Amino acid sequence: MIKLKELLYLDELTYNDGPKDKHQKRINNPITLFENKTPIPHIQPPDNSSKQTLDELKYLQKQRLNRKFVEMHDDVTKVFSDLAERLGVEFDKDESEKILKESAKYIMELKYKYNRPRPYQVAKFYNMDVTNFNMDSMNTPSYPSGHATQGCLMGKICSDKYPEYRKEFTELGKDIGDSRIIAKAHYPSDQRYGIKLAETLFDNLK
Repeated sequence: MIKLKELLYLDELTYNDGPKDKHQKRINNPITLFENKTPIPHIQPPDNSSKQTLDELKYLQKQRLNRKFVEMHDDVTKVFSDLAERLGVEFDKDESEKILKESAKYIMELKYKYNRPRPYQVAKFYNMDVTNFNMDSMNTPSYPSGHATQGCLMGKICSDKYPEYRKEFTELGKDIGDSRIIAKAHYPSDQRYGIKLAETLFDNLK
């Protein structure tokens, strides 16, 4: 039986004590590509002690790790560039990097606003094995998923430019977000919030 005191401790658990220098630099990035037409959504993540979080951990436990799939979808610009090449359409890598750099400001601000622990951190409390396949790009708070945000955002941008390939670009954006679930690095709710953020950022693109 889990005691109330233990649940209170669990709800106070955060990813860390605050942003590292390199993450603070991303938060401090100037914004030139986005405007404030649509307010950034602020949606509180589920409590660490909630049934939803526990259910999400159980879901992650069942995920079969596919290292190749995870690694293949880590570099957002590269995977979209590769798809564009296969489809025979132009893709501006420099423009993509600028968009991703500026979107990272919003992502990092929200990550450290909520400072949600990664699944493996909460799983330890329940003695559950949710060991994630760690990569350098996963060393941040969990909520929202940056890859879900940026994958969805680039999918929308490319679909808008090449509507005849909307299905291909949209599916790739989803695969990028899904790769972090397969890696057990994010909760499904991190991914859903990332998609909502991407929709807002797309609306706010100049």
